[in-house]
Amino acid sequence: MMKTPTIVLLALLSVLAAGCAAWRAEKAEESAPTANLAGTWTGSAGTGGVFVPVSLTLTQRGTAVKGTIDVGGRPDYSGDVTGSVQGDLLKLALQETTLAELRVKQDTIAGEPFPGLPLNLRRSR
Repeated sequence: MMKTPTIVLLALLSVLAAGCAAWRAEKAEESAPTANLAGTWTGSAGTGGVFVPVSLTLTQRGTAVKGTIDVGGRPDYSGDVTGSVQGDLLKLALQETTLAELRVKQDTIAGEPFPGLPLNLRRSR
């Protein structure tokens, strides 16, 4: 008779532990040092052997970034951008389009800011 309450209690504790672990991981990412993104980044975007050149120039004040992006042959994906960086996550938006989150690792930015268009950039030195 005591087995059912014990199993229910163990299941609830497991769910609680998993939720706490996810919360801790999220908090650790939020408190990670903010990446320095100021400068010019160049690279390409594309897939399936079709790539276009991409240039991204950013200025940064704290976690806020702004600048310009130029995606070769795609004026709809080019123009002034604003956004923020939190740890290694970069969020950018054009005037009328929000780009998906990008990941920053030292001197690289990668992700898929536009559906079906993977992006890889390196900081220009």
